[in-house]
Amino acid sequence: MLDSLNAKSLIKENMPVVGLDDSQLAVVDHVEGTDAIKLAKGSDGRHHYIPLMWVSSVDDKVHLDRTSDQAQKEWSATPVMTSDTAPRYVNSVDATVGQPIVVRVLTRKHELEAALDALPGDELRERSDLELALSTIEELLTGDLHQIPPTVVADMSRWLERNKHLAERAPLAVADADTRPVAADSGPVAAESTPESEPSPSR
Repeated sequence: MLDSLNAKSLIKENMPVVGLDDSQLAVVDHVEGTDAIKLAKGSDGRHHYIPLMWVSSVDDKVHLDRTSDQAQKEWSATPVMTSDTAPRYVNSVDATVGQPIVVRVLTRKHELEAALDALPGDELRERSDLELALSTIEELLTGDLHQIPPTVVADMSRWLERNKHLAERAPLAVADADTRPVAADSGPVAAESTPESEPSPSR
């Protein structure tokens, strides 16, 4: 997601917040902590909060990855809290929040292409997932990329979220030379237990 320092430099007080339909949702009160935007009081006299991860780009407005109606159904009347306090791998989907959607998609596409090139030949499931993700985005990256229809922008945002953790590797996943990489989304793998052989009784 957009980190707090970048958010505070890009997102300013009274900046309009608009949805994919370019309809204004609200105006910014301020960036709340590292995870949320606090919106100015609306007609109901209350503040509302939206996650920073909804932001697709920032110029003179804060652009969201969903329509204003959808955002209004999902916003919160209390500060957005996250339970993820452990260190985590930050890929390009998180790192490029706030940049134009095409830049984010192309960055992630190149990241997945590099992952596919480096993938061992026996990782058939992950290879299939990567190839499917890349073929899907190729179909969206057609036409005039400077004038992208809102429906395509929405499809690109969904593609980024759906493939956010594809080919992701934890930093310590390959620390042991005998540890084999685990395909994405394959779930936890139980460690094999090999009991030591008992010595044969003396005869």
